[in-house]
Parts: sequence; C-alpha cells; structure tokens
Amino acid sequence: MMFFDLNRENAGIAYELFEDAIRAKEVLFRPFGNQNDFCRFFMENQADEVHKITILEEHGWGFASGCFLSGESRAYLSMIVVKKEMQGQGIGKAMLACLEDRLRKESGVSRIEIVFFNPMTIPWLIPGKKTADHPNAPGVDVGSNAYLFFKNCRYRDYAMQNSYYLDLHDYSEPDFAADIKEGLEKENITIEIYYSDRHYGMEEMIHKFQNPLWEREILGETAKGENSRPILIAAYNGKVIGFTGPLDVEKSGRGYFCGIGVDPDYRGKRISTILFCRLCISLKEKGADFMSLFTGENNPARNIYEAAGFRIVRTWADMRKEWKDG
Repeated sequence: MMFFDLNRENAGIAYELFEDAIRAKEVLFRPFGNQNDFCRFFMENQADEVHKITILEEHGWGFASGCFLSGESRAYLSMIVVKKEMQGQGIGKAMLACLEDRLRKESGVSRIEIVFFNPMTIPWLIPGKKTADHPNAPGVDVGSNAYLFFKNCRYRDYAMQNSYYLDLHDYSEPDFAADIKEGLEKENITIEIYYSDRHYGMEEMIHKFQNPLWEREILGETAKGENSRPILIAAYNGKVIGFTGPLDVEKSGRGYFCGIGVDPDYRGKRISTILFCRLCISLKEKGADFMSLFTGENNPARNIYEAAGFRIVRTWADMRKEWKDG
C-alpha cells in the first residue's frame, strides 16, 4: 500500500472523502465551504511555524493529516478518514503508521497527541443544533468509532474533556446571582467593563495565571486601546481581580469565550460564577444566539458553567502515543 502527499491535483479526492464522512454522520466536523478552503486548511503551512503533513492512499480510499510546531516536544494528529466501504481492512492503520513515521522523522519528537492544543483547529457541529458549531474539537469523540480505533493503535487517554452548550435566547441570570452580587458589593467588589484609565492591575493579574493564551489574547486586546473588544472584569476599588471575555459574537451566532480567571487572593467568593453569568447576559445583548465551550472532566470550573445553565453535549478524550526509542 502506497501513500502520496496531498496536492492540488489529488485534493479533490480527499475533499470528497471528508464531505462523505460528514454526510454519513461518521464525524461531527463542519463542512468546508469549498475545495479551496479544504486545500488551504490541510496543505498550507501557517507563517512557517505550523508544519502540516497530509497523505492520501494510492487508490483514494482514505487520507490522514497531522502537524507539528517548530521547537515543540510533541506532534499532533488532526484527521484520519477512510472510505466507508473500505473500512475494517487495515487501511486506516496503515495510513496512521505512515503519518506517524513522517511526523516523528520531520519533527524529531517521540510523542503524538490528539488534543485541543493542535494548531489545526477543526470546527465541529453541536449535535441536534443545525446552525450551532464550536471552533475546535478538543480531542477524540468518545462516542465515535475513531475512539476505539485509536485505542487499538496504542493511543491512550490522558484527560477527558466535556463540551458544553447553552441557548441564549431565553437566558436570564439565575436567581442566586442577586444574593452573590449583593455580598460582593458589600466588599467593594463590582462587575464592570475594563477601562485602562479607570482600572489597574490587569497585566499583573493575568501573569499570575501563567496561561500563554490569556496573555496573548487578553493583554493583546487591552493594548489596542479604543479599538479593543470589551472585557468584563471583577474590580476591587478599581483593582482588576478577575476577567472574562472579550465580548464578541462569531458569524455562526456563537458568543465568543476565551476563558475566565480570578486572582488567587480573591477566590472563594463566587466571583467567577457572577462574572460568567454576566458574560452570558452581555453576549446575549450583543446578539449571540448560543455559547459553547469545553473544560476538563475534573476541572472545578465546570461547576461555574453548570450553575449558569450549561449542559454537556459531548465528551472527548485527549489521547497520546509515545515511543521510548526517541
């Protein structure tokens, strides 16, 4: 069995395989708008930092894709699709082995993961919601055939992620929110929009979380000045002690969500819960139809989302495979 690099001449075959898998409901991924979008996603590197490898089986029976970032200690598996009538004949395992070998040789790593950190972010459709999607699949759908396939190929779970969904059309703050806000206000803690000339301590607080994504997104947003998207904060006498946002609505109608954090010195007051409820209301007011997000099965943050009315719609496994020989 032979495999070829995906190129403009053979990409149409892989594109149809992907679209067929969606129509057959074998995967939850959102369709690409056209073949050109498909080619850009699976073939074009991003600013010389993301190196993509996509291979096509010689008879057009399947394709597989992965990537790696220069200088990282792991590579990522992004996609593997086999034509429905050819499944169960070892094609998927052979493609995976070929892709693994390429990723390891070209990146120099000894670990491949299927996880939300993958820079090739693949949007997926919320089950039962025709127009609702989420911008990134956080692992392997545990309800899919792919989950057992990867287990049989020596991939092992190392975390579980739950995807949450909330329809915002009829959303209102939970009854308990008023009492929490009243208690916070007695301590001079308020929930408001961030203004650099009115508040202080944002950068200091964000650095405490040691989260590169938040540093890039939140601090990058505040640096835009008047052109920045609004960020909700919890403030103690003007000092920033918590954040969520930025407030934005995606084309699909999804309310954007980067994350939520509260300064460790001020935890235990349910500030996160109120911040998040305020976020949902604010996004609804900006025209968002729904919100979706994911978090770890054992992450205490799930209590915040569930208290606000979110419900789990999918569970995913973060999986990895390691080679001891380097």
